[in-house]
Amino acid sequence: MYQRRRENRVQKDDEQQNFFMSLSDLMSALNFIFIIALAVFAINLGSSEVDYKAELEKVLKEREQLQQRLQKLEAGVVELRELAIHLKHNIDLHLTSSTDLRQRLLADINKDLAASGNMRVAIDANQGVLRLPNEVLFPSGSAQLEPEGEKNLRLLARVMERHLPCYASLGDSQRPKFCNDQQWNPGTLEAVFIEGHTDNIPLGRVNPHQSNLHLSGMRAIQTFKTLLMPGGDDTGSGARLLEQLRNQQGQPVFGISGYGEYRPVIAHASPTAEPANRRIDLRFLLAHSKPPVIIPQLLEELNQLTRKLEQLK
Repeated sequence: MYQRRRENRVQKDDEQQNFFMSLSDLMSALNFIFIIALAVFAINLGSSEVDYKAELEKVLKEREQLQQRLQKLEAGVVELRELAIHLKHNIDLHLTSSTDLRQRLLADINKDLAASGNMRVAIDANQGVLRLPNEVLFPSGSAQLEPEGEKNLRLLARVMERHLPCYASLGDSQRPKFCNDQQWNPGTLEAVFIEGHTDNIPLGRVNPHQSNLHLSGMRAIQTFKTLLMPGGDDTGSGARLLEQLRNQQGQPVFGISGYGEYRPVIAHASPTAEPANRRIDLRFLLAHSKPPVIIPQLLEELNQLTRKLEQLK
């Protein structure tokens, strides 16, 4: 009996020892697996850190390159804007100079007319217009000059012959003797338009002209002939000096247009015999009278580009 109990106790001790040994082996295996997993994680972590650093360096390099390009682009935009502003400034100076020249030309003509006779004209310096009231030229409803009107136009022609050649071209570069240093600006006179205008009262049935528009055109033609032709018609013994004037393109300076009642000085809704609207206008145009449209467009495009660049910062 005692022997059996002892054998049973020894057997239980052996079983407990085997159990603890198996548990110890299992823990050792788990530790080994954990160590391996930790090593793999460490290796992967190191590899990821290397990739992250390389990617970060790449991004930083690209950012630096982008900033350099952006700085160059901004510098280019600033330079272009300064150039455009400089060009616009020069054009404005030229326009101011052209306006001053035209005002001086009209003032000189008006001064000579006042000194040479009793011819009454009006000067619109802003529009570059020398205005001849109709009553000093034509009778009502007619395109035939009054004797006094013809005399006035011949006086105007003589005065303009002393001034316009200083601003236009006569086919050579020689300076006329009557052009002083201030007047001598060859090639700046682009055109002189002789414009006929009427009031808005319809013509009577017995009037030989079809309409006010036709009447204004015929008056402009008669004014043109009297100013430019010695005899006041196409049969003159040669053209006046004014007819020989040319602009920079070699084109004749003088032109003709008739506007009838469509460009009134004082507008009326109903038929009105407005004296101010019955007139002959001589409109003087100087070369480069308008700035190139591309300059303000270029400035606007540059401003838009600048705003876009500021948004990229």
